[in-house]
Amino acid sequence: MNALRRRAVALIAFTALLASSAQSLAQTGKFDLVRLMQLLSLAPAAEVPYTEKKYSSLLAEPIVSFGTLSYRRPDTVEKNMTAPRNERFRITGEELIVVRNGAERRFALSSQPLLSAFAASLRGVLAGDAALLRGHYRLALEGEEQGWQLAMIPLEEDISRYVERITVSGRAGLIGQIEVREASGDRSVLQVR
Repeated sequence: MNALRRRAVALIAFTALLASSAQSLAQTGKFDLVRLMQLLSLAPAAEVPYTEKKYSSLLAEPIVSFGTLSYRRPDTVEKNMTAPRNERFRITGEELIVVRNGAERRFALSSQPLLSAFAASLRGVLAGDAALLRGHYRLALEGEEQGWQLAMIPLEEDISRYVERITVSGRAGLIGQIEVREASGDRSVLQVR
């Protein structure tokens, strides 16, 4: 009788353990903003080629540019355009540095609310920092881990006069595309290769 009772207790404990493990697996399988930010925060520093198309109602064809986009933790984002011309844009610390035709210009992000919000969108997504993003945008996530889309709608009226929304899409912790829709109807689509 004691052996039978021990087996029953062991079977109940094993069943409880299986149920607990299944619930735990189901919770980790849930894809939401918290999970997306975790995945993005795990991505290493990177340098990747990009293609960007800028669409304007004033142009018959989009303007296409190529180059590399890089991210170094904790807060440096750099866009090196190699065609149709050479330009470099670097956001580091609280500053935007633009190098054009060999001349370097520096802008304090705090003096440019639109630049500050755009820098926050890039840094927030690349670092997986939802708090930084929420400081500037209303966030809406659609999809699942293998195909997601994060829409960021500016909170501040000064920014929404220029930017309607920024949409970032990808899979798991990898970003595939960043689309910026301007309030004017113009847009740019940056695709990472």
